[in-house]
Amino acid sequence: MDEVTASVRVRLRAPATGDERTLPEVVVAVEDVSRADAPSQQVGRTVLRDVTVPVEGLDVEVEVAVPLGPDPTRRFVVRARAGADAGARTFAPDDLVSTVATPVVLDGTDDVEVTLRPVG
Repeated sequence: MDEVTASVRVRLRAPATGDERTLPEVVVAVEDVSRADAPSQQVGRTVLRDVTVPVEGLDVEVEVAVPLGPDPTRRFVVRARAGADAGARTFAPDDLVSTVATPVVLDGTDDVEVTLRPVG
């Protein structure tokens, strides 16, 4: 099946403190959540290290290879995580995560906002 590259623009927001915040590692991922009762599959990912997130947020681009043409049976979401080891399978006390799976359609028009919240 032919594929095309789509870009998702994500405005990443850290918890509101009134100050910019530096995060050791940030992972922003696009996941295919089409299959009920099955784990999601990551189809795109951007990893940033030692990132300063301004009060107004940080724009992150995630590139995704998707099948050519619309497929109404597929659903995609954006999730994000930040911390010392944002790719770990468990959470540390200072980690931040997105608590809402933000839907995207991968048609080149995706411009979404994701807010990170403290774990706990």
